[in-house]
Amino acid sequence: MMLSPAVVGNFWTFLYQPQIGLVNYVVEVVTGTPASSFSMLGPGGLAPWSIIIVDTWMWTPFVMLICLAGLRSIPDYIYEAAEVDRASKWRQFWTITVPMVLPFLMLAVLFRGIENFKMFDMVNLLTGGGPGNETLLTSIDLKREAFEKWRTGYSSAYAIILFVTVFGLASIYVKALNKVKER
Repeated sequence: MMLSPAVVGNFWTFLYQPQIGLVNYVVEVVTGTPASSFSMLGPGGLAPWSIIIVDTWMWTPFVMLICLAGLRSIPDYIYEAAEVDRASKWRQFWTITVPMVLPFLMLAVLFRGIENFKMFDMVNLLTGGGPGNETLLTSIDLKREAFEKWRTGYSSAYAIILFVTVFGLASIYVKALNKVKER
């Protein structure tokens, strides 16, 4: 979580190497498939899953910290009152824990959603948007339009539309989050 996405992208590029990568070696040991017969970042539909694995590996601690903060914010006396009322652990989970942690979970989803729109470095280092356009993100497409095709007007409009879209979706989501917090 504390590493730069560029560092994480370089690190996982080495782990995903078909010939010397640790991931292919583990797959070879477990399944018997030769390590050089497939590539996690090449064609074959594994590249998006590889990015999902790396992103999950990188940001799970952040989400867990938010969830832990939500769990720590629940006062003990609520659980004590539920035990006096003879509520089962399952009932306590669904009527106390989930509703009180839900705003924190929604906040984590909001942060991760916004971060995923900004994701660039890691994907650019891992796949560069390829193979083909299989892992092409809006940020990579925006970079290509601006700095490879030199369509600056188009890329500026693209960036503004992307900002307005993310801002609009986040605003709607924050309103829903406030309604959940009011309950």
